[in-house]
Amino acid sequence: MLTLSEAVARDSQSGKLSCDLLAQGQTLYGKNIDFPDYLERITPDGKKSLGHWRNGEFQQVISLL
Repeated sequence: MLTLSEAVARDSQSGKLSCDLLAQGQTLYGKNIDFPDYLERITPDGKKSLGHWRNGEFQQVISLL
């Protein structure tokens, strides 16, 4: 278990985990340090947008790509 958690931490810090998840068709959500009032969404096609969760859905406010 410890080996797995170390691998996940290492891949997360290097960006490999995000790349692998996007390649699998996952949409990622997280913080953007340049826009702290928004949630950042990255879709499998590489598009980034900023927005908020409203009524259980992501509401895009700004498209970054």
